[in-house]
Amino acid sequence: MGLLSIKGTVTAHGQHQFDNYLTVYAYLEITEPSGRRIQIDKVAVCNDAAALLQLGSASEFLFDKMFVYGRRYHYQLWGIKAEDMAVFDRHNLRNMVIVHHIVLGTLMLPIGGLGAFWLLPGIASLLTVISGKVNRRRMFYGSNPAEVRRLQQQQAVRI
Repeated sequence: MGLLSIKGTVTAHGQHQFDNYLTVYAYLEITEPSGRRIQIDKVAVCNDAAALLQLGSASEFLFDKMFVYGRRYHYQLWGIKAEDMAVFDRHNLRNMVIVHHIVLGTLMLPIGGLGAFWLLPGIASLLTVISGKVNRRRMFYGSNPAEVRRLQQQQAVRI
């Protein structure tokens, strides 16, 4: 469970389901400049990042790999940094998954301990977030103030 950064070009994507909040791709294939192809299975892309995700787009793609028990995705594409555009997705599916696992696990724990399958991964993910190992903002913006300003200027303004 952690954050991944892949620089390359989107060369293929699988079938997908979408609604008003996110699109779940069966897979995304990104080809690095070296020619190595990387295929990421079951990727959730919220609408902010989906606006920049197109076949042939060359960027740095930022993923969050998370353990999601019984869910339809395993990764979230939460950030895209292109030469002239950037998007930092405002939806953090990891936090939603943590709440889902802990609530469902707590409710189902009295039923023969069945809730442990949800509760334990939820608590492990919560500890990972608290420890700071999955700090998206630090990974996206970095520590250079000039780079932070450049990336913030490239993002869309919400009204």
